[in-house]
Amino acid sequence: MHPSYSQVFYGLPLLCELVEGLLLWRLVGQDEITRYPYLGAYICYDLVRTPSLLAVAYVGPRGFPLVYGITNVPALLLQFCILWEVARSLFRPNSPLRQMAWKGFLVAQTLMVVAVIFVSWSQASLVRFPASSAAAGFEQYSSLSQAVLLFLVAAFARYYGISFGRNMRGLIFSLGPYLLLNSVSFATYQIFGALRRYLELLPATAYTGMIAVWLYSFWQYAPSPEQASLSPISKQQWNDLWETTLNLVRHKSS
Repeated sequence: MHPSYSQVFYGLPLLCELVEGLLLWRLVGQDEITRYPYLGAYICYDLVRTPSLLAVAYVGPRGFPLVYGITNVPALLLQFCILWEVARSLFRPNSPLRQMAWKGFLVAQTLMVVAVIFVSWSQASLVRFPASSAAAGFEQYSSLSQAVLLFLVAAFARYYGISFGRNMRGLIFSLGPYLLLNSVSFATYQIFGALRRYLELLPATAYTGMIAVWLYSFWQYAPSPEQASLSPISKQQWNDLWETTLNLVRHKSS
């Protein structure tokens, strides 16, 4: 590995870790982590996952693809949860629009997950190492489907004249382009194989830029008008429901 490439390979994730740490600090400080729990869970997971992957890449590079593939599954699932975070934040609770968005989201997500698994495994069966190819294909098509679903939710909201607010605007228009770039990058690896090691830096660079946009967007709590209109009673009802769920789980486990 060329020294300059090695510095960038390790430097970008470390820079991203720093920005994510600042973002988590702001989410906690502004009490946004309770308003955007899936986003907070994703940031916390990535803060743990990134140094683990760097340690594996440094100590045992041969095991890196396997560890990356295994740890990538929860990350992709949390990304799907962030998409629901967007829909949940844009539409007023108990409104017909939110019900329509929720039902459409569930149907689209289910179909997309089934299609992604089928296409990934069908593509992997044609190569020498099907497991590695299936993991790469799953990430590629998951990123593409998530980007499409995210922009569909945003287009649905704009069609009905719903404003995004600073928080959701930054989330949508940074996560969407990153997911598209991450999906397209897999195709460029096949076309420009000789430049793969440098092309692999593009998603990492875009991801760091996305986290930086999140830091700017969530520096202050600036929700969509629909979310800002939540009354204290609605928030209290949400907290009561959460407490009831926890008590039920404790009762069943005991």
